[in-house]
Amino acid sequence: MSLFQSLSVTVLFLCAVGILRVKNWRWMTGLLTLQYICVLSLVSISWPVEIAVVKLVAGWMATAVLFLTYANIPESTADTKNELSLPGIFFKGFAALLIGISVYSLVPDALRWFLGATSQQTLGGLLLLGLGLLQLGLSREVIRIIIGVLTVISGFEILYATLEASVLMTGLLAILNIGIAFVGAYLLLTSYLEETS
Repeated sequence: MSLFQSLSVTVLFLCAVGILRVKNWRWMTGLLTLQYICVLSLVSISWPVEIAVVKLVAGWMATAVLFLTYANIPESTADTKNELSLPGIFFKGFAALLIGISVYSLVPDALRWFLGATSQQTLGGLLLLGLGLLQLGLSREVIRIIIGVLTVISGFEILYATLEASVLMTGLLAILNIGIAFVGAYLLLTSYLEETS
């Protein structure tokens, strides 16, 4: 089980870094979908799988809302928004590497804060928190900001799952994920309509 958890953390890190670096919105939403599978695998360590699947379903619904909204924006407008320069891609990759190293060194201290957590859960949650905040700090496009918020919430959900297994809180966090996706869809459509008028 520990090898599977370590693999989940590695895939989680690669997905979050990939979301930072890719230009295409299809790849971003695809990596977000894979990220939610890894969140499920880490949350299911502390919770029963039946309750942990709620996080996967809510995450996939949020991703589907963003994907379908962005798919309805014409290609010429959608592709020009996600242009990143080569130095910008390298800078984001280097910053993500620094966050990964600093979070990895913080895990032994963080295990004292989250007593019921495994080191993989702590590492995965803190990585998502750090990389989501990096995404929020370095982005101006609406879809990148919304995906950054969803990434931060996913990191919080992993860490919160180690503290309490509340069905009510699971439902509230699922509603929060889907609500943020709908706000992002609204902002995407509003920005597109402002550009065309």
